Amino acid sequence: MSDAHFKAPKFSYALGFVIVASLGTMTIASAQSPFASKKKKQAWELPAAAQPSTTPQSSAPQPPTYQPAPVRQNAPSIVQPSYQAPTSGSSYQYQNSSNQPRVYGGEAAPILPSQPAVPAQTYGKPVYGASNYQSPQSYEPPLQLPRRAPQGSVQTYNTAPQSSPYGQSAYGQQAYGQQSYPPTGAPQSYPPQGDYAKRRSWTDRLGLRNLSTVIRGFIKGGAGGVNRDNGTDSTWSEDFVADGRAEFEVAAITDSGYEYGINLEARAQYDKYRRGFGGRLPDCPPTEAGCASVTIDGVPTALRGHTSRFYTFGENDAKDTEYALESAHLFLRSAYGDVTIGRDDGAAYLFSLGAPTLLMVGASNSPVDYTGLDSVKTVNDASGFSEKLTYTSPRLLGDTVGIGIQFGASYALNARACGVDYCVRENDETGALAPDLDDILEVGLALDRTFDNGLKVEATATYAQGSEQSALDAFDNLRAYNFGAEVSMMDITLGGSFLKSNNGLANGDYEAWDIGATWKPSALGFTLGYGSAKDKNVQLKSNQYVAGVTYDFDKFTLGAGAQFIERETQAFDGALIGTQTENATALFVEGGFKF
Repeated sequence: MSDAHFKAPKFSYALGFVIVASLGTMTIASAQSPFASKKKKQAWELPAAAQPSTTPQSSAPQPPTYQPAPVRQNAPSIVQPSYQAPTSGSSYQYQNSSNQPRVYGGEAAPILPSQPAVPAQTYGKPVYGASNYQSPQSYEPPLQLPRRAPQGSVQTYNTAPQSSPYGQSAYGQQAYGQQSYPPTGAPQSYPPQGDYAKRRSWTDRLGLRNLSTVIRGFIKGGAGGVNRDNGTDSTWSEDFVADGRAEFEVAAITDSGYEYGINLEARAQYDKYRRGFGGRLPDCPPTEAGCASVTIDGVPTALRGHTSRFYTFGENDAKDTEYALESAHLFLRSAYGDVTIGRDDGAAYLFSLGAPTLLMVGASNSPVDYTGLDSVKTVNDASGFSEKLTYTSPRLLGDTVGIGIQFGASYALNARACGVDYCVRENDETGALAPDLDDILEVGLALDRTFDNGLKVEATATYAQGSEQSALDAFDNLRAYNFGAEVSMMDITLGGSFLKSNNGLANGDYEAWDIGATWKPSALGFTLGYGSAKDKNVQLKSNQYVAGVTYDFDKFTLGAGAQFIERETQAFDGALIGTQTENATALFVEGGFKF
């Protein structure tokens, strides 16, 4: 495919200018904001360092100063022993005015005068409360190696990592500070060592005694009155849509903070005018010059692009009801990033932004469609939810430089998967021929920043490529990229995105863009959006608009809105090929809840 076929439209340059301008604005704002002057602590700043003392200090190095631990009020009386360091030929001298237990923390247990010295290498917890020490055989198994404490002080130690429920801190980890010993608060647990560590079962080691389960999803439905006009006929009809998802996840959390498990997700829809995005357009037979076609063994065959999925001749693949298992993968989550293997979305899809909306339908990327004419998609779903290996990094550098960075990558053996919104099969049942893609590589990048005045800016970019296997002249290796940006301030969010794909065809690019805004000052919300698309393979042009209002009742949401779509395609009237204009207007109400 020549470079001319893959040039971005004027809007791509405009969107690029908006993104560059946004990033430039971020730089200018940072120069004028408290982030530069340090007048006010920012969300991305590190904790403030301790202020230096105003008292002059000697340049000579000073020995460390040890402070005794604070004494808890109303604590039981504990008499701390005193002893003198042994000299040559002597032993420890132990004095205790009562039978109270000693304060633990010495290198070795002090020895009563009536007992021989215990070798220094013998460690363990003494039997508290005894009038005389017993032989080393009566000691309990050691918990940890004691270290020498200076005379006249109480030793401190670092607390051991405690397992915590996932979600209290990043990937189950938490910071640990110093505590005084003996503990003045709740009992502390210790990392298993020695014989006890050896006795731990494999279920303990794998974190299987610390399991978490998650069940979440949503159910949404809507009803509308739709007027359709194809230039010769205009009719009103009632239409219904429904969309539902249920996700189940079970995970084990190890003591070191790693989380691993399995994720399953089922999806179901009622949307009678299409089978996922794309679908059958008005007739343009491949035998007619100017209609999308490829000749195979002397037979003209209709073409179907990989990204847009539109075609102009063959069986209609629209179905009323669809359901599928769209996620079935293993995952590992840690502070170093997340890894998944199995059926899952690709990195390009995960990092794609679209115009914001509060409704089931929008100006683009709508899972359902009242009109049946929806033609705008800006998410980069090159491999759908086919089996793949995916890595996504944690958010990086946000706490140090003020701009958060996150990236991801995925690899899929092929793009063949069929669900409710995405359906790619090895052999097209409609009769239209589509590219056969293997080795799908996807990458994504996201940048975000939150300013002191509450302004939030996010920008994303994705790229995907795949190898076409049929080697037919009408096909080409897939190349698709997407850009998106979103800005929010208080209750208002404004965003837009752009997608460019060669559709896996030698001469059939698909490109789409959108822009939208939402305003949600309370439970009441408003949304407005516009989207546009062109598919060179089937000579399609589309413009669509949506506007509506929603109201939230905790987990329940009610909404109402209007949708308008105008679309031009090529059509064969039996004698000539010409442009056919279709438009549709939908007035709808909808509702749904999350669980």
